[in-house]
Amino acid sequence: MNYRFSSFIWLPSLFMILSVHANAGISLAEALKKGLVKATLQGSNRDSTRNFLSSYYGPCLTLSVQSMSKSTLSLTLENGRLLETNDSTEQRMVVTRDELITLQPGKNKRIQVFAMCTQMHDRSPGKESLLALGTMAEGNLLDMARFIGKKNYQSLAGQEAIWVITDNNDIGSIYSGNETELKDLQQMASKLTGKPVPKAPHRIDYADGSVSGEIVFDNKQKESYTLFIEDEAGELIIAFFEDRIIERPMYTTLSWRFRYKGFPKGIYYVKLVTKNKDLVASRPIVVD
Repeated sequence: MNYRFSSFIWLPSLFMILSVHANAGISLAEALKKGLVKATLQGSNRDSTRNFLSSYYGPCLTLSVQSMSKSTLSLTLENGRLLETNDSTEQRMVVTRDELITLQPGKNKRIQVFAMCTQMHDRSPGKESLLALGTMAEGNLLDMARFIGKKNYQSLAGQEAIWVITDNNDIGSIYSGNETELKDLQQMASKLTGKPVPKAPHRIDYADGSVSGEIVFDNKQKESYTLFIEDEAGELIIAFFEDRIIERPMYTTLSWRFRYKGFPKGIYYVKLVTKNKDLVASRPIVVD
């Protein structure tokens, strides 16, 4: 009698435990399909007060998710998930770190998503860019993304390793001041592609310092402007502001300061453009 009573209590308890776990773990993609959440994924705001915040690797995207469920959700955004944009001039992204999100009923949460670009010659998503969850990456790209996540190589070297896979770049294009990171990424890229590891990888000299200046321009139309710095390849380095309306009429002076500690030596450009991408001013910066 006691044995039966014990069994009667235990089985429903076990059923409840299994039910809770079945509802707890779910991918973000599946939760969106089932209407359990609403989500927005976009490029992160670039904060000019920081030394460096890349727009195409590292924590470069912002995910905002709202629960539509009556129960607590445990969501996963998988390393290797592709992120698509409707703008054909912007790069498709790939998630490079697993994200686990616990969401209470009816609550909102915002997190930074670690991702990297998969189309080297397109521009990186900006803060106004909206992205959607795509399919999971496959083959070499998935393997490299997971390797980067496992080793926590959320760096320019990791991004260069992704481009070896997606854009057929040479393995010698991968560089890191950390010899372990350099060796790991080059060997992984060689394993996946069959390309040889260069015997003497090139070295990059890095600079340390800052530079400042002014841009004076005619602001007759009171347009929206974007002030940013890019490298010789046209990759965005930092945006001081984006699509800002400058109210002051006629001749306007903008002051800027660029701290380039840890940046490769070379030529960079401070550029001011209108909302329509018309170039207003371009000033070269020689970092040596």
